[in-house]
Amino acid sequence: MSRPTDMHGFTLVELMITLALLGIFAAIAVPSFNDLIRSNQVQGKAEELVIFLQHARGQAVLNRQTYEVQIKSDAAWEISKAGSGEVERVLEHNPAHAEILSSALSDDKLLFRANGTATTAKFTICRESDPATGYLLEVQASGGVVLYPRGRKAGAALDSCTP
Repeated sequence: MSRPTDMHGFTLVELMITLALLGIFAAIAVPSFNDLIRSNQVQGKAEELVIFLQHARGQAVLNRQTYEVQIKSDAAWEISKAGSGEVERVLEHNPAHAEILSSALSDDKLLFRANGTATTAKFTICRESDPATGYLLEVQASGGVVLYPRGRKAGAALDSCTP
């Protein structure tokens, strides 16, 4: 088939081949994109928890009073002055996006003292109990908060979502 030289455009066959290739590329890219979104949700929650805990420590040092972080498995976490019950900051969490598991704390309270020190604790932030994509967060006795890289703990692989 010869085309007249003054005709411009695509044939139906060329258009169908282009659409088929776009469909194949989309089928390959969508699952990877979904995994990226899920891992970013877990990372975002881990970084949000670090900021939340650093805020509690900063308030304790700034106000020269002990602050407590109330750890709740079924409700939002709360920062308040020890013994006051007046909530200063809240951390909402949705277990569907990322589950936060904590090590055993007395009374489910993490304390930050006026000198910046804290009760030690470990938290894991995982999705669907997959330690390869989870994060380990450690509150040290000095009050420092350490967030280890994804799927790692102190130089080794994170083997469980239980801290």
